[in-house]
Amino acid sequence: MDVSYFWNGVNIALSKKNLNASWLCKETGLSLRTMKNRIKKGILPRLDEAVRISEKLGITLESLCKGADREVKIYDFKSASEIPHVQQKEYFDGDFSVPVYEQLFSAGHGQFLSDAEEVSGYIAAPKNLKQYAGHLAATYVRGDSMEPTLFSGDTIICDNLGYDGKDGIYIIHYKGMGFVKRLQKTKDGIKIISDNPIYEPMFENGTSEDFRVIGKVRYVMEER
Repeated sequence: MDVSYFWNGVNIALSKKNLNASWLCKETGLSLRTMKNRIKKGILPRLDEAVRISEKLGITLESLCKGADREVKIYDFKSASEIPHVQQKEYFDGDFSVPVYEQLFSAGHGQFLSDAEEVSGYIAAPKNLKQYAGHLAATYVRGDSMEPTLFSGDTIICDNLGYDGKDGIYIIHYKGMGFVKRLQKTKDGIKIISDNPIYEPMFENGTSEDFRVIGKVRYVMEER
C-alpha cells in the first residue's frame, strides 16, 4: 500500500460523506491519537485496520491504496507537522506559563478577548516561546474544520501579534466570531482556508472591517 495514497484516500472519502476522523475511529475501534500519529509520520495501518476502515467508508481497499477518486483535491498531510506538536500531558521545566481561555476572541489587532471572557487556568509553555512573553494565550480547538492538522480538543498556544506577513495558521476574528484558520496571501488579498476540504475557502481583500487577524498559532498540545 502507498502511504500517501491511502491516507489521502481516507480523507477524500470522509470529505465526500461529510464525516471526520473522530467518527471513523469510533466506528472502527481505532485510537484517534494513533491515527493522527500515523498520518503525521507517514505510517500505514495494519492490514486488518485498513480493511475495517475501507468497509466503514464503503470504498474498496484497492481504491484507497491506489488513490482512486483523485478528482477531489488531495490534502498534503506533511503540512500537519508545520507547528510543533506535543502530547497534552507533557510538561516543560521552568516557570514560563500562559493563560488558558475557553475561547479566544478579538475585536481588533492586539486584543485577545471579549470583556466577559475569564482565564480558566494556566498551562506551562516551551521555553522557546519566551520571545513572545506577554503576548501568548492558550485555547482549545473546536470542530473538525482544521483536520488533519488540528483536531477538536487540541490545545493551541498563540500570540496576539496579528498577521506576520507569512502563510500559516492563525486565530482570526471574522464576521463577529473567532476562528482558527490557515491564511494564505494572494495578489488580491487573503485566502482563509480550512484544512478539511469539506469546507470551502473564503476570501478577504485585507481591508474589511469584518476581518481581523488576532495572532499566529505557535504550538499545539494534542488531546490524548
